[in-house]
Amino acid sequence: MKNTKITSLSDVPFKENVNDFGTERYVNGLIKFIENSSAPITIALQGEWGSGKTSMMTRLERVLCSNENAPFIGVNINTWEYSMMSSPEITVYKILAQLVRALAGGDNDSKKKVSKILRGLYRGGREVLKMIPGLNVAVEVANVPTDLPAEEQDISLSELREELQKAVKSRIAEKGQRGVIVFVDDLDRLNPPVAVEILELLKNVFTLENCIFVLAIDYDVVVKGLEPKFGKLTDKNEREFRSFFDKIIQVPFSLPVSSYRPMDFVLNALVGIGYLKDIDTSDPNVRARFSSVVEASVGKNPRSIKRLINTLSLLDCIAQCGSDAKDDDVVNMDGKLLNFIIVAIQICYPQIYRLLVHKPAFTSWDSVFAHKEGIILDNEQEVPEWGDILEAACATDKYLTQHIPDITNLFSMIIEILGRSDINTPETIGMKLKQILDKSSVTGVNTGVNAEDFDKKDLIYKLHGNVVERMRQLRPDIVRYQLKRNTGNGGIYIWYDDNASLSVTFTPGINSKNEIALGLSLDSHLARPERMKGLSFDELLQDERLSAAIAELDSILSPLLKSAWYFNGRTYEGQSSYFSSFADELRYIHQRGWMSGDITNNPQYWIDLQKPSHFEDRKIVDTIAKVLIANYDFRKALKDWK
Repeated sequence: MKNTKITSLSDVPFKENVNDFGTERYVNGLIKFIENSSAPITIALQGEWGSGKTSMMTRLERVLCSNENAPFIGVNINTWEYSMMSSPEITVYKILAQLVRALAGGDNDSKKKVSKILRGLYRGGREVLKMIPGLNVAVEVANVPTDLPAEEQDISLSELREELQKAVKSRIAEKGQRGVIVFVDDLDRLNPPVAVEILELLKNVFTLENCIFVLAIDYDVVVKGLEPKFGKLTDKNEREFRSFFDKIIQVPFSLPVSSYRPMDFVLNALVGIGYLKDIDTSDPNVRARFSSVVEASVGKNPRSIKRLINTLSLLDCIAQCGSDAKDDDVVNMDGKLLNFIIVAIQICYPQIYRLLVHKPAFTSWDSVFAHKEGIILDNEQEVPEWGDILEAACATDKYLTQHIPDITNLFSMIIEILGRSDINTPETIGMKLKQILDKSSVTGVNTGVNAEDFDKKDLIYKLHGNVVERMRQLRPDIVRYQLKRNTGNGGIYIWYDDNASLSVTFTPGINSKNEIALGLSLDSHLARPERMKGLSFDELLQDERLSAAIAELDSILSPLLKSAWYFNGRTYEGQSSYFSSFADELRYIHQRGWMSGDITNNPQYWIDLQKPSHFEDRKIVDTIAKVLIANYDFRKALKDWK
């Protein structure tokens, strides 16, 4: 009998209501809404990378536009295609031109109108496009075909709209349909400012009767695209960002990722590639265990799930072509689950996967291993456990910090699986995991910076010398320093009094973008004096000395947080962006009752750069030196304060 097992899953968007994560009612509801909408109207499909925006758009187009009795004419614009090998200006023009062609249709009269419009845009493009608020485009497109006399080749913005409106009405009248739906995909793959310009075009040129626009774009992309105009998003300017979005988008539709039901898809796919059998998926215990791994790793993101399945399938194909094809470890369910966990960690948490590669016996991770990997521990006097080191390793990356419970759960599952057998010592656990890690290494992504690719000790050594030298230039009155010297981590003790010093820590690591992330842990902690017990943060700031010291520290930190692309702060659960000042972060913490015994904490910031040499740049060294000096002035200003 022919083997019907598949080896991979395509990333082509879903078109049918099969294994679509339980989105039927959302798709059907949106179809019903569009069928009964008054046009013009613009709908935004919002969702993170790989969450299914294109699949949703494809299915809407299939139902509403792709059969003989469909109520709408469908127009598809993939903006990414038009941006390939084009400048931002040409990208905008290409998309504009394609929209004009698609809306005008294909008969001779329409072609003549299209020629007039395109030539008008070419000849008077700057004048026309300058009339669009917020658009900064210089059209430089040659060889635009036209058969119009020269005197008819100029066109105004109002004439452009009028020609398009006539063309649209003519097309739908000819076909006996209700209107046109324009599907604009991959806006979030464009440079954000270009995506915003496209949105401006849609609002100011293509707001036409009988036209419905369905856009695949997330609000976060709009925010990034508007930063050159409004600055970084803060509580104070959030209204401006939201007003722009609301002006363009009448109906925001966020993909219901939290309601996705991915496990039927996952288990069917695992059966399809031969990793599991049908009988396995009917076992509630098997379903529950695999579901726990999915929830703690790829979650409900369709693209990430497909990548996990395809990686497993490739590794299985490689195993079948080797001498270990009949290894019992890939036959029993514990072996399959353990392999599933390791691949999930590799895909979702590559920095943690690299730690496992460096020392698979993770239950014996200790302070020596932590120092070697550049991991800073909160209290190095105590004997750390693997969980402490894992948490500290995640602390240098915001994404990993948010997923510490998930990563810890995956590691605990590994211990639980191996603890059911005689493989329960650190050495035997390490040997078992090394076998799996060796097999999975061929599917790793090694682009960018890896932990092995730069010498952390050398980076710290150069930082020490450059930063101290710059501090002495800026503040010759600061005379007493002591450098922290160990393998991987560094920092500086700075005396602000004969008997008092502050401790700033440097922690180099790798972030989720495979960049070098230098953690700066400042020493700004103040305990709450008795006279201030029970006061709110704003009441605390009524103390002039305290308020002035925090404001002075923020005079350095806040501009960096707002405008320095390389300088990032800490985020907390429920926060989509970091705070724009130290005071804002403190207020957030106080409002949640997390600092009842304190006034300030020890804040942590990250400088994210691509290469070790970038940390020798004068601007970066100057930034670090000024932050340390600000920390010094803060502690000195409040040294006798009670």
